[in-house]
Amino acid sequence: MDLLVLTCAGEEAELLSAELWERGAQGIEEVPLPGGRCQLKAYFECAAGLEEEFAAFGGRVEEAPEIDWEAASRQAWPAFPLGHRLYLAPEWDESPTPRGRLRLVVHPGQALGTGAHPATQLCLEALDAHLRPGDRVLDVGTGSGILASAASLLGAALAVGCDIELAALETARDNLRSDGARAHLFCGSARAVRGGVFDVVVANINAATHAQLAPEYARLRPRLLILSGFPASDAAEVGRALRAHGFAVKETLARDEWRCLLLSLEGG
Repeated sequence: MDLLVLTCAGEEAELLSAELWERGAQGIEEVPLPGGRCQLKAYFECAAGLEEEFAAFGGRVEEAPEIDWEAASRQAWPAFPLGHRLYLAPEWDESPTPRGRLRLVVHPGQALGTGAHPATQLCLEALDAHLRPGDRVLDVGTGSGILASAASLLGAALAVGCDIELAALETARDNLRSDGARAHLFCGSARAVRGGVFDVVVANINAATHAQLAPEYARLRPRLLILSGFPASDAAEVGRALRAHGFAVKETLARDEWRCLLLSLEGG
């Protein structure tokens, strides 16, 4: 087995990991480095050609040690409580759900949004704290479908996820089906959604995409807009872009260097 070693900025790690999974990685280890950097160690049956493909991240291939991946994965993904009501548990976990908690099944290693990343956790905590029974929720850039699944679990009357990546959408659909989650998915972006339909819009994507989608968020007219997927250094940029389209930042959540903005339309 080969070990591909890459170095990237901390905010690039999740997207880069997703690309490595798509390339056939058998496992990925994330090692924090000083200065907000991150080292990714990705294990492949054969990493031929990947050293050159990921040269921009200092890619190098080494001989990998033998690892029991099933045991390592289960050890690396323990179930844990989050927010006031959620209990995140990997699909293989058999631990009982704590009293008063709702069990949200996660699927490690399949796509973005496993629940381990701070930005995903911030979105989940925001939904837990602010979603009202009967709300209609749109998850833009749904990834693994975890936010749409959580919205349904937390009492949304309608939970819909959209993504422009068909592969991510297929993974999300498989996840939701296996979990019995009552959420709907479609391939497309927020531009395909009629305004005024959703009470809550949540999006865990990068700052540049949030800025591009700002007019669409405004057109959708949600009661609450939950945005994450960016570090503290990009929070001001996201806030400016949304204020230019009539939103006010009501609350900012933080975990490590990651931020989540809760916004609403002025006068709404």
